[in-house]
Amino acid sequence: MNNPFEEITAKLDALAVDVRALKSRTNEKPDRKRRVGLSEAAKYCGLANRTMYKKTHRREVPHSKVGGRLFFDLDLLDAWIDGGRRPMASEIAEERMAGNK
Repeated sequence: MNNPFEEITAKLDALAVDVRALKSRTNEKPDRKRRVGLSEAAKYCGLANRTMYKKTHRREVPHSKVGGRLFFDLDLLDAWIDGGRRPMASEIAEERMAGNK
């Protein structure tokens, strides 16, 4: 009869190997820049700079702002483009207010 603790130890060792492999993959640098500025993001999306800025002002496009500069994550832009329309800030506020009742 097999010792159940030996089986558990063997399975834990296999899991540890898998976790190490996943960690090494996530530490690799991506092939492209992850964050870009307004001009590059607008070009990437096929929009004019002014249109892109308006969309950020209306919170229609995922972005971050640091020190007055806008930054865009290309992966989030891809998801935004693929996902179609995102809820606007006013819709999010309405949902939150409805949830508080």
